[in-house]
Amino acid sequence: MALQITASANLITPALDRGMKNNIARKSGNKHVSGDTYKKRTAWKKICDFVGSTRAINVVGKAHFESKQYCEAAILRKDFQATQKSVGLGRDLTDEEYNDTVWNSDGVQNRLMREDYIRYSPNYYNKENGTTSRNLWAHRFSKVSHVLHGMCEMNAAPTGMTYNTMRNTGTSGVDEKSTKNKILMFGLLGFIGVGTTELLKCIRSASENTATFLGQGILGLLIAFPIASSALGFLGFCGGMASQIAVQKHKVNPKQQKNLSKDVSENLQKILSQLKSIKDKPELVKVMAQAMQGKHHILKKIKTDSLDDHGIPHILNNALSAIDPAKSDLENMHSLKTALGEYLQVDKPPSESATLWARYRYAKAVTTKESHYVALASTIDHMEVANPHAKAMKDARRQTEEILAPAIHNFALKTLAYPAALLDRVANTNIAPTLRKWASEDYQKAQIKKMNDPSRASKNCFKGEYMAKNIHQYGPVTRACIKIAEGMRLFNMNVVLASNANLSRIFNNMALFINNSVGTSPASRSMCNSLGRFFGGAVLAIIFGTFIPIAADASGSPSTVSTNGNFPVDFSMTNIGILMFLLSAPTLMVQGLAHLAARIEGWNGNINKTVPHGVPAFKFSR
Repeated sequence: MALQITASANLITPALDRGMKNNIARKSGNKHVSGDTYKKRTAWKKICDFVGSTRAINVVGKAHFESKQYCEAAILRKDFQATQKSVGLGRDLTDEEYNDTVWNSDGVQNRLMREDYIRYSPNYYNKENGTTSRNLWAHRFSKVSHVLHGMCEMNAAPTGMTYNTMRNTGTSGVDEKSTKNKILMFGLLGFIGVGTTELLKCIRSASENTATFLGQGILGLLIAFPIASSALGFLGFCGGMASQIAVQKHKVNPKQQKNLSKDVSENLQKILSQLKSIKDKPELVKVMAQAMQGKHHILKKIKTDSLDDHGIPHILNNALSAIDPAKSDLENMHSLKTALGEYLQVDKPPSESATLWARYRYAKAVTTKESHYVALASTIDHMEVANPHAKAMKDARRQTEEILAPAIHNFALKTLAYPAALLDRVANTNIAPTLRKWASEDYQKAQIKKMNDPSRASKNCFKGEYMAKNIHQYGPVTRACIKIAEGMRLFNMNVVLASNANLSRIFNNMALFINNSVGTSPASRSMCNSLGRFFGGAVLAIIFGTFIPIAADASGSPSTVSTNGNFPVDFSMTNIGILMFLLSAPTLMVQGLAHLAARIEGWNGNINKTVPHGVPAFKFSR
């Protein structure tokens, strides 16, 4: 069955269009101000975004969307070849000929067999789609690897996971920027830190060290949480490898072809909607080009030889030239399909005379061209725009924090409603209905909506969450305090508490860079993340279990501060939870000063953001 391109009248909603424009602005180093106005992001905002991007959900999201987009690129490339073959024959290809040229070709099959696609597009690899036995096993191995990834994340940040789980179990709908969250950080992290310290201390005291490393007992290294995350990261990588060994090529059936055609059509329509917005507008074309290069612009996604004299990618120029605003969306989508398919072509060396080096260079060139399509598609098909598969992509840690903990919270409230009903009858109170209301999903959603309701702005204006999200509505002292408090919270949560994640991020990026530089296929983000966790956890375990105790003891400052019996525990200065407790105190204090300053300076009203004088800005409308 040939690739079916269809246009949906209801796909591009105002909300989706704004989300895509916001994502293009974000990736190009800009931000939404209000209405159609955008401006350059400040250095402070860029730092906050960079620090906040350490979270594993970002890796998972990129793996899902990129794997789908690489499949689309391969399909467009092969579809163009099928069209050329049809022209050469002077007739339409039969279904069998088209399937062999496109769906069942090596180019498309290689992208469908990538580990990221197997893991995050599970509907493709199931019995209903006639998947082979080996491919079903590949999917099972991939699922096991995903479970191990979740367990790795749980051990990589046990303090943060324990805090988030306790917070979400005890209360619902707590925004991370809220004052309530900062109070809970101050109140809980100290207990969590002491608890983990005492747990490790009990395990150490119950076992004798049989070996040492650099003069330190090796048991302290082996029972550390980072070494557990390291081991699970390695097992997760092995699970991904097993999946890749098991997977095999199989003929794409009509149902799968229909679903893949739907993915291609939706992204072509999304790309078209934004190309129509920027066509014949050089400033917006430049913004789009910057977005295609990536958010941080450190390693360019598209090299200089694929750019014109103005730094605009050739693929973007070709796509813009292909569309005509006077034509219908469907006509433009077909033109766009042809233009992109033609751009993705690479001259293949003759099979009878191709050397190994020539085949390697061909495979690298194909991957490079396809990565340009991914750079274009990622501006409109991204987890920051819409993520319909968000629930399916949650790992064990996310399921614990965001599904299990709130479920326990609601169950506890509903259970307490039964004895409360008896008290209501005796004391003529109304406690039981209130508890059931608090446990209601509709009530919880309504509470979240209240914070974003413009008509309630005057009631929310002195709440920490509202203040952090509408900082422009307050005086200079209040704004300064909010920025300092939020900066300290981000540092605590994404630097101190995420020491394992940040160290693993370095090895993760190294694995991605090496694979993309040397390999012929796009790097698997999920497997590179597992490798990053393996090396990052191992290095952190050595640092915490060996070098910090050595440095502390050598300096005359023991790594553990004893309370001399006045308190029945010792405070390990290498414990992240205790360190977080100490850092959360000034965070809460500055947040309190922000509230005080807001009361003194006052609230300026529910005014829209404006562009400061001298800051570059532009309009980006439909």
